[in-house]
Amino acid sequence: MEIRQLMYFVAVAEELHFGKAAKRLGMTQPPLSQQIKKLEEYLEVELFYRTKRKVALTEAGRYFYRETMKINTDLNAAIQNTKLINSGMLGSLKIGFGPDYGTLTKILKMYEQKYPDVQIQLEQMPTSEQLIALDKKEIHIGLLPGPIERKNIQSNVVAEYPYQVVLPINHPLAKEIEGIDLLQLKDENFIMTPREIGPAYYDAIINICNTAGFNPHIRKKTHELQTILPLVAANMGIAIVPALISYFNRGEVVFLPIRNCDVTMKNCIAWNTEARLPIVDLFIEMVGEI
Repeated sequence: MEIRQLMYFVAVAEELHFGKAAKRLGMTQPPLSQQIKKLEEYLEVELFYRTKRKVALTEAGRYFYRETMKINTDLNAAIQNTKLINSGMLGSLKIGFGPDYGTLTKILKMYEQKYPDVQIQLEQMPTSEQLIALDKKEIHIGLLPGPIERKNIQSNVVAEYPYQVVLPINHPLAKEIEGIDLLQLKDENFIMTPREIGPAYYDAIINICNTAGFNPHIRKKTHELQTILPLVAANMGIAIVPALISYFNRGEVVFLPIRNCDVTMKNCIAWNTEARLPIVDLFIEMVGEI
């Protein structure tokens, strides 16, 4: 049985006239009659009562027509969805992300408006895990500090944040709203994430402190940037973080600008150049318009 035979059957079932059905299909009547006969032989049933005056569906024919219409509906949907997937407008997109909720929210809102039929799968993970997941093609997109310098990973900057000092609200310098001279903090205990978790952030903080004239004394390390805040609030130390972390502030710490510091954290979207798909290309193109 062939799909075209189902099309022929539907035409005859709806016209109940072989001549009219043949005209509708753009063919002559003899080959149409031949194809219907082959279909009946394949099914081993009669689909139509035929007389010189009229054509009518048999009981089996009426049932087969109803089921064929379901098949046609499913087939048309499958064809349409296949085209949408091929164009990147349907499917599933896996995104890894860090603490930059603000940029993530902005991107997702825009993406949902443009491509509402794409399912987004989000997974929060540190920079190091995102890079591994991109390498292994376990995620399509990463949202992480960059730019990324790897042979198989490309990145575009989507947001840039200045670094700020985070102090407990009761710290003696907490009211220095005009900005902090970092040298004032050279004897403080610092809280950071380990370098293996996020080398871009770690190296930036070390360089900022070195430029200010000291090496930071790192007392505690935590694996998530946002978890630095409760440690600072508990007077376990201070920290230098990108301004995006202020999103998680609950009032127990203060964020202060750093004087004479123009270093910023550049957050990027990143993707594996060996795993480019239409759905990934559309996402990259859309983010480039923000």
